[in-house]
Amino acid sequence: MRSTSVPRWRSDYSAVDDLAAGAVVTRYVLVAERSVSAQATRELSERVAPVPTHAVTVDDVAGSGFGGLDDLLSEARIGCRFVVAGSERTVGAIRTRLISAGAVPAEITAVITDSGAPVRDVFCAHCHTTSSSVPVAIGGRTPCAGCSAELTVYYHYSRRHSAYLGYRADSEEMP
Repeated sequence: MRSTSVPRWRSDYSAVDDLAAGAVVTRYVLVAERSVSAQATRELSERVAPVPTHAVTVDDVAGSGFGGLDDLLSEARIGCRFVVAGSERTVGAIRTRLISAGAVPAEITAVITDSGAPVRDVFCAHCHTTSSSVPVAIGGRTPCAGCSAELTVYYHYSRRHSAYLGYRADSEEMP
């Protein structure tokens, strides 16, 4: 597909090197899933040294699972840069939370650490329900958690909803 809104997440920690290009960085905030290894956290911290780094670990992004991130965001000032590491689903949700708190996309670097089949959130275009943690490929099909329609997962990713668009699988068929 020539045009897509699917994020081109990076899976290597060299993405951090581009984060401070041409900017005065006063503090790095590393937000990582608990599944991200201690070694990966150390590697990210070493890449941004000697700038002060603060690490926040999140367990689950559903509900109030952001841990100490909200407290940290209330203290954030100009010059903060954010590195978000974890699964595609978690990174998308945290990125959305950071932007709603006032960060701009240029201040955020995402590092995807998925090792298996991706788990995605799918937003139903018909009933506006988000089906969470669905193990489905882009172009694949999954049932909607709200209206039970069989959805095709489309090549559109909503950064605001941090979910892929799903539409009725039979919507393009003529009766």
